[in-house]
Amino acid sequence: MLTATAKRIERQEQILHSLDRFGFLSRSHLQRLHQLGGERNAQKVLKQMEDYLCSFREEGYGAVYHLNRAGRQMIGSQKIVKRTLQVRHALMRNDFFIYMRCPINWKHEVKVTDGTTTLVTDVHFIKNRAHQFLEVDNTQSMTENAAKIKRYREMFDRGVFQREFGYFPTLHIVTVSKSRVRRFEDMCAGLPAKVYYIEDIR
Repeated sequence: MLTATAKRIERQEQILHSLDRFGFLSRSHLQRLHQLGGERNAQKVLKQMEDYLCSFREEGYGAVYHLNRAGRQMIGSQKIVKRTLQVRHALMRNDFFIYMRCPINWKHEVKVTDGTTTLVTDVHFIKNRAHQFLEVDNTQSMTENAAKIKRYREMFDRGVFQREFGYFPTLHIVTVSKSRVRRFEDMCAGLPAKVYYIEDIR
């Protein structure tokens, strides 16, 4: 039977591995992923780990954490993460991971091709034994978004995925405003796609 100290160390290592995998996680993300209970207990757990973590505040997310050098060394990670303009994109992506109840085979920035059209999807994952795609829209222009949706449509119309899998993977899109939800829904008409307003899934 694990001692209290052993349990604490094991939980800390699990949290470090999650931060290594996802890059940036808010305190709320960590509470849900690691069953840290209420806000007070989560603060206590993360306070005990401060030697391994960097933290900052992000509007709408509160405290956000990532690994520092000591944290990377503790779990043998070589992946260096720094605060950039992509932080919010990563946090939105992680919101969706939790909203979808932690689907398997969750992989970031995956090249997808049907032999003619190629794109890089923000996330490829499997849910209910089906391949799925995720695009996170934070600061992209709608012109850029339309160009990417056009490539998804080209692959859908060509039918290579349907012949291989029997279906075209569902395209999930998370965006930052209700007006953008409507615009994405119009752009994706006819595609197997679902569009989400970020505030509705957090």
